[in-house]
Amino acid sequence: MIATTRWRDTNAKSLEKSINNLISEVISDDANSNIVWENWKLEKKFDENEKISLNGHEIEYNYVNYSFDQRTIGDLSDDRLVKREGFVIIYSKDEKINYIIDQNTSALKLLRKLLSYTGKNEIEMNSFNFTNDFFMWLIYRVYYNNAAIEISPTDKNLRIDAIKGFKGSTEDLQTKVSATGETVMNIISTLSFLLESSKLNQIKLDVACRGHTNISLILKKQTVSISLPDYSGTFESERSEELQISKLYLMIYMEILPMLIQEYNTDIANKLWSKVVNIEFMKDIGEKLREEIQVKISSL
Repeated sequence: MIATTRWRDTNAKSLEKSINNLISEVISDDANSNIVWENWKLEKKFDENEKISLNGHEIEYNYVNYSFDQRTIGDLSDDRLVKREGFVIIYSKDEKINYIIDQNTSALKLLRKLLSYTGKNEIEMNSFNFTNDFFMWLIYRVYYNNAAIEISPTDKNLRIDAIKGFKGSTEDLQTKVSATGETVMNIISTLSFLLESSKLNQIKLDVACRGHTNISLILKKQTVSISLPDYSGTFESERSEELQISKLYLMIYMEILPMLIQEYNTDIANKLWSKVVNIEFMKDIGEKLREEIQVKISSL
């Protein structure tokens, strides 16, 4: 899985102009730098921009592949060369240009380099800020089999099918713990981890939505990843992998995640999720853990 982030272009208004900027010649870094990005290759994958309707908006988009050599200048002149490559999904919504890029820490630098931006604040982050509380709410909803998300009073076609794993720090903030597996919610170590963990920072979940029977996601802080081999749904029949990836990420960023976050905020507003509810959830997990241990003891 490759982590992606989303960015908004505050400078551009034209999708075509932004695409042309992305695929135009990129100036290599100064050779005197410690790390040099050079030998750029850029390719627009769709001859004509594609369109998709999402969340009541008509989205126009394209997909750009990039590659370059990253050369590190060593103290003993033993240059080290690493090939880096990836993609940018560029789209227009309400005359605003956004980029979904398969980078996190290097995303801003890379986009500014590709677009030949040299000023300030031309690119700003437009990703989600996933919190520990949001992750706990997701686990809570799945744990109690309340996984259907109400999109409208007659439409509950978004569903959280499974929590496949999560990661976080225990109370002492020294030991990193992870729990994964198909039956993750029923394993004693997982229940114990939830009781001990002070902060969840990553979660893996499977969701289903309308014609998409399985979409496997990893959410971490401000990044979103999908597992393409685990996907099943209508996008499988797309003519290319680039088109499938584009549609999946656009749907996730513009429909699925906004729906989940809206449901989370609705539960908070309706007092269906709160600190008190979370405490009761922890108590219930503790009781479940006690019962599981007793069953294990009885079987010895």
